[in-house]
Amino acid sequence: MRRNRNHYSAVLGAELLLISALVLVVSGPALAQTAAGSFSSVSGQVQIQRTGATIGAASGVGVDVGDRIVTGASGHAVIVLNDQSRLELGPVSSITLDEFTITGGTTSTRVGLVSGVLRSLVNASSGGAPANYQVHTPNAVAAVRGTRFDTAYSENVIRPGYKGCDRYTDVSVYQGTVNLASLAAPNAGQNIGAGYEATVPCNQSPTTAGPLSMTGAVSLDSANAGSGVLGFTGTSPGSSGAPAPACPPMAPWSHSPPPPPPYGGIVGPGLGAR
Repeated sequence: MRRNRNHYSAVLGAELLLISALVLVVSGPALAQTAAGSFSSVSGQVQIQRTGATIGAASGVGVDVGDRIVTGASGHAVIVLNDQSRLELGPVSSITLDEFTITGGTTSTRVGLVSGVLRSLVNASSGGAPANYQVHTPNAVAAVRGTRFDTAYSENVIRPGYKGCDRYTDVSVYQGTVNLASLAAPNAGQNIGAGYEATVPCNQSPTTAGPLSMTGAVSLDSANAGSGVLGFTGTSPGSSGAPAPACPPMAPWSHSPPPPPPYGGIVGPGLGAR
């Protein structure tokens, strides 16, 4: 009887060791953090939420894949990724850095915009190859390859002319081209060129693009001006048949960026949620 108990204990101990080893193997990569960049400037309240902990953001603090960055009412932050792309967060904004990989000199980045406004300056990959950069909101996808643009997401407010819809993704393009698509139809996007803006209301197709500041779409500038992400000023959806602006404006940056990289202006395909 004692021999059986000893044998049982030995077998049980071996099984526990095996289970512990499997847990370490499975959880190890999930717990590992992949460095993606760092904050170049921070003002106001800005926090990093990482693996259950909250960290105060500051200039020079690193940003990892999987991080969630949240800004307060007066918060503002600029993140420089390892490929020299820049992410600028406006007040009352929240993003998740879902993907950042560099393979063979080509960068693939996916940012989730949960709320607020994000300005993106996407750098070309080494050797001039276009970067694969996407911004996903709860109802839309903005897919680009080398450009400068704003993405804003707001909800729980009904805008005039949108027939009860209370979720909106706005895109304002300053350089290059953005393919804007509804998450419900990611392969049926609309190309938005420099100097134009458009909106995805709820699960509908993007509105007809109109000149910047003419359709009421929310941008980082309007949020910084104090109107916030809900500061929609338009009276109708989109701006059908609007004339082209004489000179597409460039998006200002709160801090002087490095010399601009070459932008291919190549349109990226609208991609669905992964």
